[in-house]
Amino acid sequence: MTLMKEKAVEMIRRMPEDNMTYVINILQNLEAMSVDKDRDKQRAKAALTDILNMEKRLPDDFDPEKELMEARTEKYDNFG
Repeated sequence: MTLMKEKAVEMIRRMPEDNMTYVINILQNLEAMSVDKDRDKQRAKAALTDILNMEKRLPDDFDPEKELMEARTEKYDNFG
């Protein structure tokens, strides 16, 4: 057991029994957070892989300003 875990166990041993509900709740939340981090990392890596696999080149005559203007006109033309 690591020194940090030994310290934690010793602190828990010194606590009154009626505080154990709070300790258990905190430990459950910490455990859930660590599981979520691993899952989030896996999902992020998968998403990046998907993006990299879909990478395509734009045509030489691609004009981002023109594309933006056309998209805005198409979306907001009915408001004015």
